[in-house]
Amino acid sequence: MSEEYKKAGVDLERLRNYHNAISQIISSTYKNTIVGAGHYSGVIKIGNLNIAMHTDGVGTKTSLALQTGIIKPVGIDCVAMNVNDLICVGAKPVALVDYIALEKPMDNVINEIINGIVQGAKDADVEVIGGETAIMPDVIRGFDLSCTAIGVVDNLKTGVDIKPGDYILGLESNGIHSNGYSLVRKLIEEGKISLDEYKRELLKPTRIYAKQVLEVMNMIKGAAHITGGAFTKLKRLTSYKIVLNMPEPPEIFKIIEKAGVPHEEMYKVFNMGIGIVLFISEELMKEVKTKLERYGTVYELGRVYNGNGITIKTYKNEILRL
Repeated sequence: MSEEYKKAGVDLERLRNYHNAISQIISSTYKNTIVGAGHYSGVIKIGNLNIAMHTDGVGTKTSLALQTGIIKPVGIDCVAMNVNDLICVGAKPVALVDYIALEKPMDNVINEIINGIVQGAKDADVEVIGGETAIMPDVIRGFDLSCTAIGVVDNLKTGVDIKPGDYILGLESNGIHSNGYSLVRKLIEEGKISLDEYKRELLKPTRIYAKQVLEVMNMIKGAAHITGGAFTKLKRLTSYKIVLNMPEPPEIFKIIEKAGVPHEEMYKVFNMGIGIVLFISEELMKEVKTKLERYGTVYELGRVYNGNGITIKTYKNEILRL
């Protein structure tokens, strides 16, 4: 249980229960669905094409964006949160639409958001084909932002091929990305973290991994985007035992932890410096790592074993079991 996150208003266990209940109800509509709710993206067969589709938002990071006036990065975030999930089922992202809800007219905010979305779209090589903007003063405080993205799947990746002996690589994150902000905001409100001092770090956009992961897609067995729920999400890919030896995280995570978040909870809420986790066979691991290192730091995090559960050796050499 993530107690500090729960105190900040986000009950991860209850949220998972909502997801499970919703998944069961909507499954009654499936006819051509290949991958339904519960994985990173849904996949449906349309004619000869397998189309992946995903919807996600930026969350309460928008509140800090409005407070600081640093708006453009959340537009990039919105693209990243969607395309990074699409690639986790083997999809090549191709297009997206956005949804912007405002408390009141905000000309500069709209302009910065759209510029951010366009920058993110170009980074991910996707087309922005439309969207919706609404002003709802009785519903929204500040603004809310989400996108829906689609991709084409040639070789479905769900993790079914993962087996004991496989290696696990991690691609570095760009900070805390777009998760855990209800908790961060609570720490800011309590005076435990200075927004003025750390605003640039806290508003860094989510890294977009589409190009590098697509380059090695035919060589990997599975991919996991580390977002809400952090490393517990690896259970989506395999029920085998996962053992991770985590690297030293960027300084912002240490600052958040020192502000009052228990060490174990950090690994249940935040990405701790790892944005994407990849599963690769022993034979291909070195080749995949070499290809990916052209884009940034790649960590050898661990391996897959017989058994079940997730074991993490933290940067403080503590052992956590998720």
